[in-house]
Amino acid sequence: MKIRMFLSIPVKDPSVLKGVLEDVGRMQNVKASPISQMHITVRFIGDIDDGKTKKVVRCIQDAVASTEPFTVTIAGAGCFPNANRPSVIWIGAKPEGVLKGIADRISAILKAANIQFDEKPFKSHITVGRCKGPSDVSGFLEKYSDSEFQSFLCDEVLVMRSELGPKGAKHTVLERVPIGKSA
Repeated sequence: MKIRMFLSIPVKDPSVLKGVLEDVGRMQNVKASPISQMHITVRFIGDIDDGKTKKVVRCIQDAVASTEPFTVTIAGAGCFPNANRPSVIWIGAKPEGVLKGIADRISAILKAANIQFDEKPFKSHITVGRCKGPSDVSGFLEKYSDSEFQSFLCDEVLVMRSELGPKGAKHTVLERVPIGKSA
């Protein structure tokens, strides 16, 4: 059976983004993300045979085995593709270099294992809203671009299942992969 899969780092205390999500929810033509789904997407795999889950887990284990747990800081704001035509509204995650390094190592190992995935360039972020039409994000960006929300210890990567439904995506944790010495 095929499942829709992605790899993520969970936000340890998503309640710190409650005010952000409330502001996003008040914006015209924007649907706020559920607070229960706050995460940094490391890599979107897409549709994959569920029998390959263990192979994906082994790839992640190989990719993060030499990485020590590290501090992630949730800070800043932006949107994709740009502020004039936003489709995704996000809050940033740092250190971008460390997060990108993990994403790149995972990508290389997935590729070597012949597991297909979405190869869009990695940008460390937490999706807080999706635009359903023209949206003015200038006030949001002005308010949150210089904000810092939380720092937490990143000690795991999650293998997630995403099921699309009429009310949006439902995310389920399939596996938790410890980082480095936390393994």
